[in-house]
Amino acid sequence: MKANYYNRIVHISSNTLRQIIVSAFGMAIPFLVIHFAQKEIWGAFVSILLYTLFATQVINWGNKEYVLRLFSMLPNKIKKNYSRILFTRLPLVFLFSIGSLCFFPVTYTFYIFIWLLGRYFNHSTEALVIYEKKFNASITIEVISFLVFLFPFYWLKDDFGIYSLLVNYSFYQFIRGTGYFVLFQKYLSSGNIKMDFSYYKQAFPFFLLSVLGFFTSKIDLYIIDYFENRTIVANYQVLNSLLVFAMSVAAFIYTPFTKNIYRNTTSVVRQIQKQLSLLGLFLVPIGLLIIHLITMYYLKTSLSIWFYTIAFLYVYPSFIYGIKIVELFRNHQEKAVIKILLTGTLINAILSTILVYLNYGMSGALLGAALAQLVQLVLTSKPSLLR
Repeated sequence: MKANYYNRIVHISSNTLRQIIVSAFGMAIPFLVIHFAQKEIWGAFVSILLYTLFATQVINWGNKEYVLRLFSMLPNKIKKNYSRILFTRLPLVFLFSIGSLCFFPVTYTFYIFIWLLGRYFNHSTEALVIYEKKFNASITIEVISFLVFLFPFYWLKDDFGIYSLLVNYSFYQFIRGTGYFVLFQKYLSSGNIKMDFSYYKQAFPFFLLSVLGFFTSKIDLYIIDYFENRTIVANYQVLNSLLVFAMSVAAFIYTPFTKNIYRNTTSVVRQIQKQLSLLGLFLVPIGLLIIHLITMYYLKTSLSIWFYTIAFLYVYPSFIYGIKIVELFRNHQEKAVIKILLTGTLINAILSTILVYLNYGMSGALLGAALAQLVQLVLTSKPSLLR
């Protein structure tokens, strides 16, 4: 019994560490670019980044969540389902690679293709990482691929432009994704590589949840990218990443214990939620203080107390409604979750657009996002308001 408990703690710790490493590496890259090059270079690169982020959401098509459920239901058909779904989603990689010609120079196309291909491999195997508990192997892949990114970056740091950044970052994503693909190559069954368009219909609810969750946290960044100059875009992208990471801390805390939330009574879950809410009152101000120091000493940008007040209202609700979202899933209220996320996305998009258009800049975009978070908090507390 003690051995099983120890193994469970090790797996939970390894997965949490893996998620933190992935987030940390993702946030480190803009800091490196801004430090060794210019904010304007990173600000210009954000447009490509946002395109690939949206493309990746569509290419994934709810893959992780849908496949995890499928693997659990049909453990004897993992190879068949993995191979079938992998091949079915592949045309989307080519579609978005070609589609990039509408927004970026033709010389970028190949690098966007290998970038998307790497992300496709990465996300295709995410369910296998969790199902097979290959967390240590995943950490190794993440560390090695990031080191590969650092070598040419450091070598070219004195003559770094958007094109060299694109080349280096694209190969980083490709090497990273290929590492995961090779790790799970034994699951690829050539006899089951075939198109199955029914997958898109079956996985659509998972895709919808994923893409709405993505836009809920990123739509304000898209709006800033459209209206503002490259320096402001660079600043807001870094701030957005830091704030979203601060929000994710709540999920890092409760996700390993999701099964317990599903199994316990409502009163026990309420007690867990209360404790997490109180913990958030302690953790969020600390997180915002760290973000303030990074902003002041690294980005060389001074933000008002008003901005950080809005930032608190943006981050803190996740410590309250995160477990409530899990409860809604437990009670098979997925449609309610979709409505909540859709409402939040629309409010964020409308308010952020208006406020940024009226020259409220980063504070306006964040205020729109914060108000959307508060609305989502109210709706998760009272889902009946959606009827």
